[in-house]
Amino acid sequence: MTQSYFLLGRNVSRSPSPDMMNSAFRAAGIDAEYKALSVEPVDFDARFVELKGTASGMNITIPFKSEVIPMLDELDPISEKIGAVNVTKPSGGRWLGFNTDVAGIVSPLRERFGDSGIGRALLLGAGGAARAFCEAMSQFGCKRVTVAIRSLEKGAAFVEQVSQTFPDLQFDLRRIGSLGTEERGSNGGDFDLIFNATPMGSGDVPLADGMKRVVYGTEVVFDAVYRPRETELLKLAREKGCRVIHGYEMLLGQGTAGFEKWTGVKAPVEIMNSSLLRSLEEA
Repeated sequence: MTQSYFLLGRNVSRSPSPDMMNSAFRAAGIDAEYKALSVEPVDFDARFVELKGTASGMNITIPFKSEVIPMLDELDPISEKIGAVNVTKPSGGRWLGFNTDVAGIVSPLRERFGDSGIGRALLLGAGGAARAFCEAMSQFGCKRVTVAIRSLEKGAAFVEQVSQTFPDLQFDLRRIGSLGTEERGSNGGDFDLIFNATPMGSGDVPLADGMKRVVYGTEVVFDAVYRPRETELLKLAREKGCRVIHGYEMLLGQGTAGFEKWTGVKAPVEIMNSSLLRSLEEA
């Protein structure tokens, strides 16, 4: 019997994940099918409960990574710590939640930074991917994370939460629009890493002026946005001489980790990577 896996999120009809995951199932000889299902927030709870009856596993994405938690029976330590789940599966009649976004962030960073530490990072956003980034920074021994967001009220609540979760990290808060307006030394040039966990710089959301001012002297710029492949932020980063990490690298990392949690089989990484890039190019 064919196993069924799903991606649940808002506006996921154009996601490249089905191509990537279905290529992995074929390569591994697993009789399974992966589908993307767009769900409105008002319908999420009922849809998730309905699919639990037949699904072999589900990916959860924006804006449901925290909302799904009350409907799960057990979380892995990272999901419990950061309050965000992106992989779920049944086990012994119970539904388990995992977070593989952290693996998707850590893997490409390890390739760029190796075992060296990250002294200071600029984080754009305050959602599930942002919380996963804080966990990654804790693992890298980062000293300070500057959180930049449009709404200082939302940002303050986020900083309060992550400060309690990650007492080893120091956080400060900025409005995105104010970036680059202070004296040099408190903005660009001081960051080892910039991570964008917002839609900013994608085809529909322009890059904020604050980011245009602050991207200089940064070692690595990492954009979680994967479409377009070369976002406005990454283009600017290249112009400023920064190394870049594409959003598809994070998607690949969390996808391979999720595949292995579902199947217990080593993920065919190269096949998944090729399928993912082909899907993005065709789109």
